[in-house]
Amino acid sequence: MSFLEKIRKNTWVLFVLIGTAMVAFILDPNVLFKFFTEKSSIIGKVNGENISIKEYVDCFQFLKQFRQGESDSHLKKETWNLLIHEKLLNQQAMKLGIQNTKKDFWDAISKQSIYSYIPELQDNFGNLDIKKLQLYLKNLENTSPVSHSQMEIEKNIWSYEKNSIPKRILAKKYVEMLMYGLNTSLIEGELNYKEKNFFSIIDYIFIPYSEIEHKYNMFLIGRNEIQNFIKKHKFLYKRENLRSLSFAILRSIPSLEDEENMKNKMKKLFHKFKSINKNSIFVSNQSEKPFDSNFYLKNHLPPILQNFVVNNNKIGSMFGPIKEDNIYVMAKIIGKKMISDSVLSSHILISHKDAMRSSNNRTKKEAEKIANQIYKFIQNNPSKFDELVIKKSDDLINAKKNQGSLGWLKYHEQNDIGKFNIFDSENKKGMIGLTETKFGYHIIRIDNKSVPQPAYQFAVIVKTLIPSKKTEDILYSRIRKFFVKNKNYQLNTFINNARKEGYETIFLKNVRSNQWDIDDLKTEVDKEIIDWSFDKNRKEGDCHIFSTSNKDYIIVYLSNIQKEGFPMEEIKNSLIPFLKREKINRLLSNMEKRKFFTRNLEKIASFFSKKIIKNYKINFYESIINDHKEPKVVGCASSLRLYETSKPILGEKGIFFVRPSRHIYPSKNPSYFSHEIEMLNVSLRKKMLEHIGNVLVKKSIIKDYRKHFQ
Repeated sequence: MSFLEKIRKNTWVLFVLIGTAMVAFILDPNVLFKFFTEKSSIIGKVNGENISIKEYVDCFQFLKQFRQGESDSHLKKETWNLLIHEKLLNQQAMKLGIQNTKKDFWDAISKQSIYSYIPELQDNFGNLDIKKLQLYLKNLENTSPVSHSQMEIEKNIWSYEKNSIPKRILAKKYVEMLMYGLNTSLIEGELNYKEKNFFSIIDYIFIPYSEIEHKYNMFLIGRNEIQNFIKKHKFLYKRENLRSLSFAILRSIPSLEDEENMKNKMKKLFHKFKSINKNSIFVSNQSEKPFDSNFYLKNHLPPILQNFVVNNNKIGSMFGPIKEDNIYVMAKIIGKKMISDSVLSSHILISHKDAMRSSNNRTKKEAEKIANQIYKFIQNNPSKFDELVIKKSDDLINAKKNQGSLGWLKYHEQNDIGKFNIFDSENKKGMIGLTETKFGYHIIRIDNKSVPQPAYQFAVIVKTLIPSKKTEDILYSRIRKFFVKNKNYQLNTFINNARKEGYETIFLKNVRSNQWDIDDLKTEVDKEIIDWSFDKNRKEGDCHIFSTSNKDYIIVYLSNIQKEGFPMEEIKNSLIPFLKREKINRLLSNMEKRKFFTRNLEKIASFFSKKIIKNYKINFYESIINDHKEPKVVGCASSLRLYETSKPILGEKGIFFVRPSRHIYPSKNPSYFSHEIEMLNVSLRKKMLEHIGNVLVKKSIIKDYRKHFQ
């Protein structure tokens, strides 16, 4: 029973709660055993918590698998955002002591997992039938991944659901806790309903502000008026201390000569590597990455090595050298043995006070003695194993619920199994061993094993091609020549010339003196650049060359210095229209006091030579009059008695005189208010959730290492 296509069709379900979705798929081919970067297993950090490359690749591969047609760049960006928000919500939940229960898990499986949307797994009422699901999972477990690759993908989907649902539950509980009590009241629902359904039919005239200014000669606003207003409202116009920077970046790239020299060096190293016997020592002396003693099954190798071992599977077979960007890799098969990919096992745990998650007070020496006694007894009486699990094991949860079973352990997950290698083909089904881990001492029984497959051990040499001293001197000479030629140009000319030279450019970044890094730049010299830009001797148009530890050159162009204070010219441009409106308001008030306006719309229209717009329908919900939102005018119109002409109303674009001819009141319909409340609640919670996400991101320390993997 294969549900892969049905799962594909229902995958949108995974994004409903917090949009987090990850399934274990094949590793990206560019990730070659963690050889390529020092932080190859970590692609980012959220408040110190790692985001592993595996998490990132799994999430990306999942999105790519089920959202075909979307660009890789969009999916990579979404992958990053999903992982960030998942970590942040779970961290907050853990801080508050929010926990999951087994009931929570199965409730979530029943209601939130993709399986709840597959008709074949539902009961007669459309709910997920747990027994049908368990039968399906049992069939999955018993299917060979070699003969049913589609089923292996479905196993990975279940693995994802099983691992990710607890995280989703925590996030959901945290969000629900924040939203508790965040509800729209009956009064708000009623008001919203009335705003949509209360209408006024009005006659009105509209006079643009420009016509009033012309008619009463209000074009001039004195400098003293502006200064006096600013003094009274300092807090509105004070600006912060900022510097506006742009960048031209010349990357340190090896020359063709450097590359040719590296090729020759790698060829010589290849021949020497081929004949050497002390492989681990040779790797330690020659490679930038340490020797890795692990054995790898073929299907857990990167595709390029999978193809290699198909035709070159003997000890001593050489791979490479190959070049990926500026990284050279060569490898030699130095070991081969048979390994079971999956092992079903049970254990008796004897813990001690120094062991992880232990509440036991016995010493490590006492625990070792007890474990040895039990192990010797079981060697002679293997049938007593299940009985002793109940009586002696300190893993109380597994002992009671699962008879000590650890479930199916996967070789590639590198479980902490100690010295008793249960995956090794020499250790057969039914064998019992004693081993020590961070949890204590384990008497382990192998209950079942998958068919053994060949596993390979590699000695790998990794070297990075870097620019030679000669190349670095040429690059520096080039950047100096560009700097001297362009340092006195205007910013746009400077940037355009940099782009013609093939340099990377970053345009107009505002920085504060207390910043530590610069968006889109993020180098170890960011703070040095910021300090330079805030030096008291700096002036607009200044340029300077900075170099990073890997010899990238950065020319910084200081295009604007915004000092703390009150920029009169800038304020003037935005303030003059406001002051003109204030003058118009005073003028109209004086005219009103002198009874200049008779409350007659026709006479006012005649005085200003304007046409009356008749029978215009307005309401609070939209507030549109004369093609603009005018809530103040709508409010005044709704409060007037019928056929009463308003005082002059200052709107967004001009002055209104309004006369209502009809008010249409909504019929009271309390049953409908509940629908309004529901709509307002959805909107309110959506805005709140977006705000929570933005605040958590802003307040967190997020490290992004993705550029190392591009």
